[in-house]
Amino acid sequence: MIQLSLTVRDLEAEDLADLEWSGGSEHVHAVAEALTAAYSDEVVVLVVALANGRLVAMGAADLRPYPGTGLLSMLAVHETFQNLGLGTWLVRELEERLRARRLASARIGVEHDNPRAARLYRRLGYREVGVTVDSWPVSGGRTYVTVNALLERDLRDASQ
Repeated sequence: MIQLSLTVRDLEAEDLADLEWSGGSEHVHAVAEALTAAYSDEVVVLVVALANGRLVAMGAADLRPYPGTGLLSMLAVHETFQNLGLGTWLVRELEERLRARRLASARIGVEHDNPRAARLYRRLGYREVGVTVDSWPVSGGRTYVTVNALLERDLRDASQ
């Protein structure tokens, strides 16, 4: 059995160069924008780091879109470290940050063609509350548009 020494911590500006694996340069640009919003306490951006400092997972919670609710986004686990529970750990850490801010719930949009992620979030206590359309820039100046199931979890219920 291999044991890894991992740490969850806030994203720092010097970390951005180590996130290319998370979705390419457009995604890293979006993460940089989220980091800027984190400086004004509007977004929480966490990373999971190996003992050598290399990043293996990241995620964010935006406090702006829904009153009393944090919107989880940008969740990514490096392909080498998937299926080890890092996604679950990261979601739980983001939820703890939301609880510390006395937010009542967390939401996340799950793409219609990502049933694996939807299963994870449902296992973690998230329930569907609607459907949204989301978009973000991709290479070549194009925009990716997708349909998401909007899932929500009540953070006041510690039993979930």
